[in-house]
Amino acid sequence: MNDDPEGKKILVIQTHGIETPRRTYSPLFYAMAATAMEIDALVWFTMDGTSQLKKGAAEQVQLDPTSDVTLKTMIEQALEAEVELAVCQQSMALFDMTTDDLIDGVKILGATSIIDLSLQADHVMYF
Repeated sequence: MNDDPEGKKILVIQTHGIETPRRTYSPLFYAMAATAMEIDALVWFTMDGTSQLKKGAAEQVQLDPTSDVTLKTMIEQALEAEVELAVCQQSMALFDMTTDDLIDGVKILGATSIIDLSLQADHVMYF
């Protein structure tokens, strides 16, 4: 059995959005931890999770009111850590979002992509 994480892939599925701020940080944090361990990480935003990616929304989410760290800060750190971010195209329609509404650095993928991503990943985490 090979316990070396290098070269592995993890898929993190984020279904919670800005209406539940306490559930927005962990998926990004775990994805960044994975990339620090040399594991490829992709966070897939779907359902309500899509709301996090609308321009201006992440700045409004602050988990700890005594800190100046916002969800936007976490998203920027994840991108800097080479975490891939993808959003479900069909979920964007639920929020009347277009490509112009999305923050930079997010790939738009069709709903069936999640099946391929899940099959290619070594592990899947769901939030």
